[in-house]
Amino acid sequence: MFDLIMLVLAIILGVVAAIHWWRHGQSIRKGFGYTFHGWSLVDLGVGMLICFIAMVGIFSVEWLLGGIRIVSIPFNLASLDDNLFILIFGAVFEEVFFRSLLLSGLVVVLGGRKWPAILISAAVFGLVHINNPGASYVSAFGNALGGIIYGIAFLGGQNIWLPLGLHFSWNFSQGPILGFPVSGMDFGGLIVQEVTGSDLLTGGAYGPEAGLVGMAFRFVIMAMVIAYLQYRCGGRGDAKTLEFPIKVYANPPRR
Repeated sequence: MFDLIMLVLAIILGVVAAIHWWRHGQSIRKGFGYTFHGWSLVDLGVGMLICFIAMVGIFSVEWLLGGIRIVSIPFNLASLDDNLFILIFGAVFEEVFFRSLLLSGLVVVLGGRKWPAILISAAVFGLVHINNPGASYVSAFGNALGGIIYGIAFLGGQNIWLPLGLHFSWNFSQGPILGFPVSGMDFGGLIVQEVTGSDLLTGGAYGPEAGLVGMAFRFVIMAMVIAYLQYRCGGRGDAKTLEFPIKVYANPPRR
């Protein structure tokens, strides 16, 4: 029921945002993050690379600390094909509802205050995962950190492509490639591993979202995203206000 309420709320807030942009003569399509440009593919790819690097870091740290053990490396490429569509669909669905609609609407309702909007949307994002297998309020907090990452990427980058790349890569690298559970769900993996350390460290059967190592790397990803946005705007950005003037994604009022 909570999930349904949040989806309805996201749609309502998306309508509020669309009306706001229309009244101010701005592009509704661009407002929702759908700018189609060569840079869109670059941002999508960079998002995927950032989370792949972070997930390899999580795997390496947990392995070195004895939190996980490599059982085998079957390198079954069929597992990638089997899970590719469902993880793409999941990332697209959640980014559309939680960033394009919910977060955009919250920014409008809160008078342009981006950080409060991100924190609220991230809390909702964490709570909608509370019914996942093995979920707890600790795992919900870990998922909420992910919501903060995607919110920073969406509002700072002014596009859906960067958070979509981050979101998809976090899940795909985590499960089908490295063999971690993904928010409590098993997607197999090119590497078969098992937890040998504490759940507090690794997240246990829920996955890195619920473990200290995974949560720590969430902050590493935030720093990487902000550094990339600074690069994209030539160092003229402001992390405090999440203003990164990237010309291709600008959405000024039409004259």
